[in-house]
Amino acid sequence: MKRISQWAVATVLLLTTVLPVQAAEYPYEETEEVFLYVMESHLSKPAAKQLVKGALEFVSEQANQKKQLQFKVSEEDDTWDELELRLAEWQKNGGFDTPTMNTWAIDGMLSTLNDPHSVFFTQDELRLFQSDVENQFVGFGFRLRRQNDHIIIREIVPNSPAAASSLQRGDQLIKVNETSMVGKTFEEAYAYLKGNEGTEGVLTVYRPSDKQEHQVKLKRASMTLPEAEGQMFTKGAIGYISLETFGSEGAFQVRDKLAELSRVQKPLSGLVLDLRDNGGGYLSTARDIASLFMEEGLLMYTTNRNGVEVETWVRNGQDIGIPVRILVNGGTASASELLSGALRDHGIAKLVGTKTFGKGSAQQVIPLADGDALKLTLNEYFTPKHTVVNHVGLQPDMVVEDYGAQVVEALHSLKVNTWELSDAEGDTVINGIPFPTVDPLFKQTPQGLQIRAAVLSHLLGDSSIGEKDYVVLAPYLKNYPALKLQTKNGVNIITFTS
Repeated sequence: MKRISQWAVATVLLLTTVLPVQAAEYPYEETEEVFLYVMESHLSKPAAKQLVKGALEFVSEQANQKKQLQFKVSEEDDTWDELELRLAEWQKNGGFDTPTMNTWAIDGMLSTLNDPHSVFFTQDELRLFQSDVENQFVGFGFRLRRQNDHIIIREIVPNSPAAASSLQRGDQLIKVNETSMVGKTFEEAYAYLKGNEGTEGVLTVYRPSDKQEHQVKLKRASMTLPEAEGQMFTKGAIGYISLETFGSEGAFQVRDKLAELSRVQKPLSGLVLDLRDNGGGYLSTARDIASLFMEEGLLMYTTNRNGVEVETWVRNGQDIGIPVRILVNGGTASASELLSGALRDHGIAKLVGTKTFGKGSAQQVIPLADGDALKLTLNEYFTPKHTVVNHVGLQPDMVVEDYGAQVVEALHSLKVNTWELSDAEGDTVINGIPFPTVDPLFKQTPQGLQIRAAVLSHLLGDSSIGEKDYVVLAPYLKNYPALKLQTKNGVNIITFTS
């Protein structure tokens, strides 16, 4: 699945600049700040008693787990002053340090909101969060995929430690240092791969091409990946742009990619915008990207905790003037849903794929006294046609489950009628562009060469093929004379003219 290997991308829509702050003047200043911000601004309008009880219950649970201490929560404690007194009492009796008490109390308060997007960040966590939004990370410089129970290097980042090494796409990750990766999940593998900048790791990979294991020593480095990448499909005048995140450079990079595609192909007849697994980013970036597609129009409505509705508009933009298809899936969230919904409501784009995540809320990151921060939900947003996104998601215009078939269906709807599909190191290559897929396009079996059923179904426009995993290709080559199979250097290629 595309970008499955990357760290989870932040889903915040609103982000303030984090300003330098002075140290806390008294022990529970951070907890009090959070208490007041949540009371005054959170979308759900929580009661003081709810937050106080949540804080004390969580501190009590932690004290019991850490030191088997029994701290009783009183129903009478329902104000900030009572919470502060109880925290001081329990800290003294338990011998806990102040940062720990603050963190426990804050986490307890936030847990009562039933809002996974309102989060307390330590300084280090805040830096990681901001790096995620900006597509920055520390690592060796490759992306992974899982295929046939193997963890495989699917892409090597240019100008990275991996790019300077002997690692190759298609290598199977066997060990990180002395720990076997066989049978490990992605999350487990990343736990061993991650580390601080400058630290070293020894990777053992198996290379199918020479049937040998190779050991490579790499040093982790800090990298910033492009937010937007794109190129032309080789068949038809269709452009493709993939957007990783809505960071501060996202709109500039989409603008530059559109200009680049327009120089390569004049005129463009359509565009595929890939927002699959894009978890969002800055509201300002979503608005600026929308201005590359429409001259003027409503971007969204937002409502706050008091039900006050505010309109956000795109001004002084430019009409893209061509049909757009946006690829979406369950990882398409927040700013991605905002942009998708707005462009669809204005008749600029249609959505292809599966239902989106359903994060229709907006957060702001608020600096706290000790240099930490609070990400707090302030608003709910709706599309220009007042479509509800939060906890619902956007239903695509063309529902397609299979990752490769989503691209095929998008191109079909843009009137592409000449096709060339193949496998390249596990990727599914569609009209010249490789798409990392969990399952390969072809599979050799005792019954003969098989092909992904969904891809073939959408390619031929034959719904009778269905969405099962694979079908034997030979009968379809016989029944569809325009469907051809050839093999070059061991690579299977199918061509088709509809």
